[in-house]
Amino acid sequence: MSQHSIIGILAGYFISILFLNARSQVVAILCASAIFSSLAYSTDGQLKFSTSHTVDVAVHFRPGGQELDRRKSDAEFRSRIELLLNTGGCRGCDLRGADFDEADLSGADLARTDMTAVRLNRAMLIEVNLKDAVLFGASLVGSDLRRAKLINADFRKANLQFTDMRETYLLFANLRKADLRNAKLQGAFLVGADLTDARLTGANLTSTSLDNALVKMIDLEEAVLCQTSLPWGISNRDCPE
Repeated sequence: MSQHSIIGILAGYFISILFLNARSQVVAILCASAIFSSLAYSTDGQLKFSTSHTVDVAVHFRPGGQELDRRKSDAEFRSRIELLLNTGGCRGCDLRGADFDEADLSGADLARTDMTAVRLNRAMLIEVNLKDAVLFGASLVGSDLRRAKLINADFRKANLQFTDMRETYLLFANLRKADLRNAKLQGAFLVGADLTDARLTGANLTSTSLDNALVKMIDLEEAVLCQTSLPWGISNRDCPE
């Protein structure tokens, strides 16, 4: 097969994958990468397939996808877990996908950690420091985050249902599309936080400060508002008479 024929086939292949769904595109691109990696020029200037090249494929995390708890398979990851459990801190650590369900991490220093997709359901996180931490897609259902420092933390698409977040510091936190249904947020500081498209049904916002917060596309009709400082003023709608 000539060089031009092979290039033509590959060009047609790439055009065709544009019409596939998202998952198929990923598979097709990986296959195409392997094809390109195996092409080489022969001494006479013609393209040929080579079996001497190693193909390295990078697998990226997809929220809701594969289990990422690496405790049993990654020695470096285990050392970070042990550091956290032994010293009560692991600043800036990569803890993506770890399973901390029902763990007691109260007072831990986890500033700037990457905790993408971690499991912290029913965990004790009282006064934990998660400043600048990434908890994208994390699950914290029923966890206790009272007085936690969550300044500038990334909680996009996190599941925070039934969490106790009373008096937490959520200044400038990113809570886009976070699920805060039935969360206790009394006295929390959400100044400058981004709550775009967050779910707040049943959330208790009594004495909560939302000054300068982004509250686009959210429904506060079924949230509890009493002495709640909103971007447009104080709401006492649900205060007991």
